[in-house]
Amino acid sequence: MKEQCSVCKKYFDLSELYEYRGKVACSEHFEEAQGNANFERQEIIEDSKHRTDKFKGLDLSDSTIGKANREILKADIEIAKKG
Repeated sequence: MKEQCSVCKKYFDLSELYEYRGKVACSEHFEEAQGNANFERQEIIEDSKHRTDKFKGLDLSDSTIGKANREILKADIEIAKKG
């Protein structure tokens, strides 16, 4: 079975490829594929952090204040959940 290198797009036997965090690459492009995977992962982490930072320190429990906060931030909470 042949698989495509995520960097050079050439096809190789699976035994000739390396995988890192879902990126498959030939030996020549493995380090570049690692860099790409790490960059994409960091973007996801930053996006998630951006969506949830506004909730830090807020009471979102079942208390009266927590319920009010959840109601006020309902749209923001839904956006954070979908990310």
